[in-house]
Amino acid sequence: MKKLWWLLLAALPYPAVASMEDPVARPCYMCTASEMYERAESLGVGQHYIYDGASWTNIQGFNVTEVGGQRVATHFVPEPWIRTQYNALMRMYDAGTGRFVDQWGTVDLPAPGSPHGFNAQTATDTVLWGHHVSDLNPSHPEARQTVNRLLSRAVRFSFLHADTEHGRILRFESQADGRMPLISKLNIFLFLGWVESFFDYDTRQWVYLRSSDGSYLVQEKAEDFLYSDGTPRTFTYTREFLPYFQQRADWAGVAVVGQPPMGYRNASYRCSIREGKPLCELL
Repeated sequence: MKKLWWLLLAALPYPAVASMEDPVARPCYMCTASEMYERAESLGVGQHYIYDGASWTNIQGFNVTEVGGQRVATHFVPEPWIRTQYNALMRMYDAGTGRFVDQWGTVDLPAPGSPHGFNAQTATDTVLWGHHVSDLNPSHPEARQTVNRLLSRAVRFSFLHADTEHGRILRFESQADGRMPLISKLNIFLFLGWVESFFDYDTRQWVYLRSSDGSYLVQEKAEDFLYSDGTPRTFTYTREFLPYFQQRADWAGVAVVGQPPMGYRNASYRCSIREGKPLCELL
């Protein structure tokens, strides 16, 4: 059954890559109409899209030409697909972080190697969560593909296909160099944290970004068992999550010393460098 599920997923086509350059929306925060014209002219000759950073709906188009040695902007109404994408993306915009994040409710996807049924007693094994998509997990390509196929089919992202003629996607100025991509955040069923993916505008595909087990970012490599500067770090896990922490450590070549007593509820491990290698010890 598992093989059939995987073959069905693999058979689905990826969306086509755009053949024309994507337009870029330039901000003009709380601008007046005349200031929008000025902003467009400052960008040079060509077609430009200017939006009011304080509005979910106000995006305008301008054609800038040179007349008598001066730049002149002529307004036009943006194409319907431009407005569709702009409105959808602005609803996801978080002004505090500058990120475009689509927050899902909760999802329940089958983990690699699991049956299709859900068993509340073994949710960490049957439901796909951060442990399965981590770089450390040998099955992570299959797990990530499952996530990618969910996102590529999701009706909530149909706005990405609004330009039916050329397949273009509106980019915001802050996204032009990849700094603030569109992010999908899947909140995993029950207590299993979340999984984030970002939309790669160049390939038109979703790419795994990072995940959380609800308490920490899931480790992707041996260095993640320490702080980013290499200093010691302590992890506290419930008995449900501890075996998975230990398994990721084993995959990363990080030794885990000490086994909690029977009946424990939480266990803390301090990870540090010992003899040049990461080591996690029970506190």
